[in-house]
Amino acid sequence: MRLATYQSCSFAEKRAVLRTFWSNREDESDKVNRAAREYGPYALAMVAIIAMELAVISSVLWARGSSWAWVAFLATVFALWSVWRTYVCQGARNAGVSNS
Repeated sequence: MRLATYQSCSFAEKRAVLRTFWSNREDESDKVNRAAREYGPYALAMVAIIAMELAVISSVLWARGSSWAWVAFLATVFALWSVWRTYVCQGARNAGVSNS
């Protein structure tokens, strides 16, 4: 799936796409809803990549005994929570669930 609908959106529509995706609420515009469904897999992939990078950084800092390891660990935990939240939002969007 490509981001064709998302890329054709205006700036205001792109903001509506993000609001729609992250809130799990349907928008009045079918275009925004389609773009939010397109956005989901890309959001999940990017958040997962960031979480993996933070996990590697956290591991290296912990292995070296760095005092910054706990900060990296907290960032990794937050990133993993973000992956879960993104997965939930994508699943709700694909299922057509609305919390309005």
